[in-house]
Amino acid sequence: MEENEVRTLSDLAARAKDNWPDKVWLRAKEGREIRECTYGQFYDQALRISAFLKEKSNGEIHVGLIGPSSIPYIQCLFGTWLCGGVTVPIDALLPPEEIIDNLIRADVSVFFYDKRFAPIIPALKQANPSICTVCYTEAEGEDSVPAILARYEPAEPEEIDPGQCACILYTSGTTGKSKGVMLSHSNLIDNVMCCDQEGNPDSVLLSVLPLHHAYCLTCDLLLSMRYGAILAINDSLMRLPQNIRLFEPTMMLVVPMIAETLYRRIAAAVKSTPGLTMAEAARSLFGEKLLNLFFGGAYLSPQLSEAYMEMGIPILQGYGMTECSPRIASSSLVDPSTGEDVGRVVKNCEVKIDDGEILVKSPSVMMGYYRNKEAEKEMFTEDGWLKTGDLGYVKDGRVYITGRKKNLIILSNGENISPEIIENRFADCEWLAEILVYTEGDKITAEVYARPEFAAQAEQLLKEKAEEINRNAPAARRITRLRLRDREFDKTTSRKIRRIQSGEKGRILE
Repeated sequence: MEENEVRTLSDLAARAKDNWPDKVWLRAKEGREIRECTYGQFYDQALRISAFLKEKSNGEIHVGLIGPSSIPYIQCLFGTWLCGGVTVPIDALLPPEEIIDNLIRADVSVFFYDKRFAPIIPALKQANPSICTVCYTEAEGEDSVPAILARYEPAEPEEIDPGQCACILYTSGTTGKSKGVMLSHSNLIDNVMCCDQEGNPDSVLLSVLPLHHAYCLTCDLLLSMRYGAILAINDSLMRLPQNIRLFEPTMMLVVPMIAETLYRRIAAAVKSTPGLTMAEAARSLFGEKLLNLFFGGAYLSPQLSEAYMEMGIPILQGYGMTECSPRIASSSLVDPSTGEDVGRVVKNCEVKIDDGEILVKSPSVMMGYYRNKEAEKEMFTEDGWLKTGDLGYVKDGRVYITGRKKNLIILSNGENISPEIIENRFADCEWLAEILVYTEGDKITAEVYARPEFAAQAEQLLKEKAEEINRNAPAARRITRLRLRDREFDKTTSRKIRRIQSGEKGRILE
């Protein structure tokens, strides 16, 4: 599909149905069975959800969703979009009070939930007595997706303004309260179309990340639909290796944390099997059909990227943020990243650097924050450029990231340094699990959590690595305090370390 063929998510679904009516789009494991859904079947089912939602609404409808990715979940997403509604996917790892708060703040009037979230429904009903709740995984009862599909005829698709809000995605953030990012149909369509030759009808994408993540929403769900590809749904990170073998993907989108876990699994297989090479173990895990892994969402160390390349698994990187739907830069098999950069600036996107910060203008840039004009105003310059908060530079059309503006350490001599620069110098340490660099008075502190199997040697290993880093660093940028902790750092639900930690710090090494 080309950019001039579609303007809304409704157009995208309709064109996919017309182009590939009998081709499988969704493939998922349900119990011991593999369930499949063609583009034609899916469109019909989504319109039945639309008919139900139209009956429930008196105008624009905001629809909340929570649970793991599944065919019913995706039916509810598109059912909302096809009737002109706004989806509000909620992070399933949030505590109940935050789930309810996010639903209330987004003015959700219909809530589709996986049955394991049934215990929060009484408290939600107490907070909003008028909300309609529907269990999308329950096969029996009136308030279930199977019952809706059986009871309703397909609705007529609505005429949708491309500038209309399509979804509200909450940012997890490492500081402060989450904000609801409003993305329009045109925002998302621009981002789906911002790169070319990313797939074809023979492609099989294995969706690993949750659908409340903009990266997964755009680059798994919508991108697979653009190309008529198959989208296989991973039902659990614990079963990811088995599901890779089951679905035989040609492409996977992952965050570095998943890549590190898989790499350790490959290394463990080599260690326990004499004569097995890393490349052989990697192909045993990923299969012969995998063409590439695509990384985004967090920093990918050059060492890990190089390790995958040496195993014969091509690595592609991208860069973006929820507020930009999300892609700002990307790479491809014909234009790969070098390992240092995060890809080339995508089509229709402008990037400039102001005082070291990356600023963006693009049709993909959000409408704003839902009911939060104050926070929205802080995100833009007076002449309309989106502030990414990331520090970096652009060279030959490629984007390079050096740190986060809000994390800058102000040294006693007035000089600034990104803590990420120091943290990244520990990227080649096999023994390291997590690190956080910050200041305590005039001291630059590196606080570390070591992998449990290295706990006995961690103190010595940390001291040796800090000495190595300091040897080549200017005096004002040297690590002057080391802390070793015996538990993981507090993290967001997307597994990013919180810069502001509560609780006790690690012990100081003398």
